[in-house]
Amino acid sequence: MTLLDGPRFNGPGLSGDVLDVSSACAECACGGRESDADRPLPGFDTAIAMAEAAGCANMTWWNTIRAHAADPAAAEYAASVLLAQLITSSAHRMGVPAADAWVRIRQTGRLPQ
Repeated sequence: MTLLDGPRFNGPGLSGDVLDVSSACAECACGGRESDADRPLPGFDTAIAMAEAAGCANMTWWNTIRAHAADPAAAEYAASVLLAQLITSSAHRMGVPAADAWVRIRQTGRLPQ
């Protein structure tokens, strides 16, 4: 599912129509490309479990998941893909090119709010 076929947005300044990010996306590094969303991302389940453990600040649980993963490298790549998608989505929501969000993250060492 993409933002274009996803849930409808309601709120101040929004018409309730599906959010169209095509013009903002054309300016960012992704160039409007869609990912292969129908194919499962190898390591996705492990990456999500590791993120949950990190979110709970439980390093022991996180390390146990990593140590027992069938393919830790796939989980590491999946985590990077997921982070990149979250950053790009955040930039689109803020109405800025994703390239600007990456620069800001590098400058501040913080993720967008």
